Formats: sequence, structure tokens, C-alpha cells
Amino acid sequence: MTEALLSIEGLRTVFRSGMGEIAAVDGVSLSVPRGRTLGIVGESGCGKSMLSLSVMRLVPPPGRVAAGRVLLEGRDLLTLPKAEMRDVRGREVAMIFQEPMTSLNPVHSIGDQIMEAMRAHEPRAGAAELRDRAIAALARVRIPAPERRFTEYPHQLSGGMRQRVMIAMALACSPKLLIADEPTTALDVTVQAQILDLLRELQSETGMSIILITHDLGVVAEMADEVAVMYAGRVAERGPARAIFEDPQHPYTLGLLGSIPRLDEERETLLAIEGSVPPPFALPPGCRFAPRCPFAISPCNAAPPPLRDIADAHEAACIRAPIEASLALGNAA
Repeated sequence: MTEALLSIEGLRTVFRSGMGEIAAVDGVSLSVPRGRTLGIVGESGCGKSMLSLSVMRLVPPPGRVAAGRVLLEGRDLLTLPKAEMRDVRGREVAMIFQEPMTSLNPVHSIGDQIMEAMRAHEPRAGAAELRDRAIAALARVRIPAPERRFTEYPHQLSGGMRQRVMIAMALACSPKLLIADEPTTALDVTVQAQILDLLRELQSETGMSIILITHDLGVVAEMADEVAVMYAGRVAERGPARAIFEDPQHPYTLGLLGSIPRLDEERETLLAIEGSVPPPFALPPGCRFAPRCPFAISPCNAAPPPLRDIADAHEAACIRAPIEASLALGNAA
């Protein structure tokens, strides 16, 4: 097996509220091999983005990481002093945030913002050197006329261009791990394909690892080597991408895959997952998916099921697994 660059062990992130502490991420364990892509998929509110912010130690108050470890090459990021963690961000682990227009400063030029990211980690570099490197970074992400774009402002660029700028900023210091949180949100399919191709090319050139966070299963199928499916703050299923798509073993994964059209199948109707995600302050005592699951039986409500091996490197948190992937959700026994 490929050596893990990042290992997340039992991560729990909570928020204080009038009803006590609410867990947005609850006991998540994942690993990211060197040079590989881990796709994290799930509905909005399942904890994907909060997981990435926990790794970066950017959880907004009143949230906090309550338990677990985040090991980058064996070093626990959660125990580092703040100054050391600031040095890790950008240099070793970088992040592309969900909406570039809110992540880029509207009153500073594109070039100034890229140089600022470089200057934070290389304070001795001169202005001319930083300028040349920032322009080279823009060219690296296939932005045409990078010298001119260097002087422009975020509002002067298209959505696809702004996303490329965010990638250029993230890769400015050649990180070992790139966390891409919904990198193709709100982009049309042509630009989306260009951004994904760009990430693949840059990964091939640099050997970096990628955590790709998305709700788009098509993006995951195209990009990821391994996949983790999250539901209500926990990992419902994880394994090689091929196994997840060809032989899903959790009813939630079955529902997600059954809700999208496929070119290799003829179906008059798509499947739908009944109900809605339970609020974090009113989670069921057993399996969190049980109230929506057509496979649920009485033991499902007794205790949260742990992830367990179904096949080689393929795990699912379901007491009824293995499940035949050919079963329709509406025809569960």
C-alpha cells in the first residue's frame, strides 16, 4: 500500500450551543496516500467542509476540535504551536476554498495576493523575485496573458479565472497536500472540466496529494483514487473509488448513486432517498441513516454501527452489509 501522507484519527469537532455541544464531525478516521486523491462526498451539512477546516485548524468559534489526531507525516497538526501551524498552512498543506469571490480580497490586485501568500513563507525574497514567481504561478494554471492578469482585480475575472487564481495561490509554495473544497461549484461544465484537468496535470507534475470535497459524484468518479462517503458527521462508507461505484455497500451510497442518471443504464425513473438529514441536535440513537433507510431493521436503532471490512480496503458502517448493489432502494428486503 502507498504510504499515507495524512492520517486523520478519531477526529471530533464540536460547537457549543444552548442545547449543549453539537458534533459537526464525529469520530472520523481517514488517510490520504502520497500522490493520490481522496474524494469526500455527501449532502450539504454532512461535515465535509468542517472536516477540512479542522485539518487546517481554521474551525470558526464557538467550534473546536474536541478529540482526535491529524498526522501529517507523523506530526500531529492539532498539537503544534500556532506559529508552527501558520508555517504549515500554505507551505505543506494548502486549501482552495469554496467560493473564490469571497476568498479573494476585492481591493487588492491578483498579483499582490499571490505575492502575499509567497511572502508569508519566504520573507527574505525580493519584490522582483516574488513578482516573477507570481506571474509564473498564473502561467502554470493556464491563465492567458499572466502579466496583464497580475495587475487586475478579482471583479475583472470570470468565475473560472478566479478559481484558477485560487489554485495558483494554493500551489505558490508547492504544498504536499492540496485540499480542494468544492473547486467546481457554480462553474459551467466546460470550465469544470478544465479545472479538473488542471488539477490532474498539476498533481502529475508535483506529486502532491489531493483531498477533493464535493457533492458531485461525477467529479469524484473522474478524479478520486479513494472515496469516503459522509453522512451526519460520520463516514458511512470508504474504499477504492472503483469499489464504491461498482459495488456500494451502504444504503446511503446506494441512494446517492441511484439518484443520478447513467449512460450505461435505461431507467424510467431515478431513485430518491426519502426524508431529510436529521439535525445535529436530534440525531437518532442508532444508525443515523436508519430513519431514511429501507433496509433498516430493529438492531439498526440500538447503537451506531462501526465501520467494518466488507472487502479488501472497502469498509461500510452498516450491519446489513454486504448488500447486493443491484437491489433498488425501494425493493429492500
